Amino acid sequence: MIDFNVEKKADIFELEQSIMQCWNVVDDIKLITRQVYDRPTPLTDDELGNLLIGLETIYQLKFEKCFEEFEAVCREFHKFRKTHEFIQSTKDDLK
Repeated sequence: MIDFNVEKKADIFELEQSIMQCWNVVDDIKLITRQVYDRPTPLTDDELGNLLIGLETIYQLKFEKCFEEFEAVCREFHKFRKTHEFIQSTKDDLK
């Protein structure tokens, strides 16, 4: 019998969570926008720049993590598909 288990399986749930976390960028932009327009004391150019640089850095990391998880899920899927096709062709050859 073929063992389909690998040491660390890619987790589709983790990928889904990473994708959902990336959507937080919209809420974070809204938060910064509120700080720019609704704050009693306006942000300085440096404060706004620092907020935007921080946001850029955080989302660069989140998107990199998300893409790494996507690649792992794809690798596992294709490995499984190839194994399944091999098993199917072997069964067909035995008929």
